[in-house]
Amino acid sequence: MPSYLYDMKNRYPVFLMFVGIILIFSGIGAADVLSLDDNATPSQSPVTHSTGFGPDYQVRFVDIPVYESTTQKGGVLHPSLGVKNTGLNDTPGHMVNVSGYLGTFPLDPVTSTFPALMAGEEKTITLAYKLPNTIEYGGYIFSVMIDPDNLTHDTNTTNNMKKAGGMISITSPDDDSFIGCEACWEGYR
Repeated sequence: MPSYLYDMKNRYPVFLMFVGIILIFSGIGAADVLSLDDNATPSQSPVTHSTGFGPDYQVRFVDIPVYESTTQKGGVLHPSLGVKNTGLNDTPGHMVNVSGYLGTFPLDPVTSTFPALMAGEEKTITLAYKLPNTIEYGGYIFSVMIDPDNLTHDTNTTNNMKKAGGMISITSPDDDSFIGCEACWEGYR
């Protein structure tokens, strides 16, 4: 056997050990690990869990009450959303802001914050947003974004936004419900 092959054969275990050490240390400080969440349903995509030093807020679901699926300019929406902190503890007493949108229109907050969550804590919260009078009539998708300014130093902001299912219709006051109701028209003349 040639001497260079003999040298490689003897050095191979050392080389493998060196590669193993590099692989072990290259994982330290990794920001995110992809895994399936225990509470995920088959229709949900895999959830990214943070290994960073801070909270990781995740919007689990967003629901709009059915009776609010048709509304008018200036109306108020009351979405409920499931929120979970899959990261580390957040600062107790800190309030987390949530922005609401209809399509690309930002909504005016009425109630748009919730108390910070500790690691692993999950809550369902109800918020309130007023529709601006400048929004156009039509159908829109409602969505929320947790901590849009990243004041919580969220370690993974890719899971902070979620859309509600269905459409919100902004209708004019001249629909059939105003026929024969003179008092209904008073605010629109």
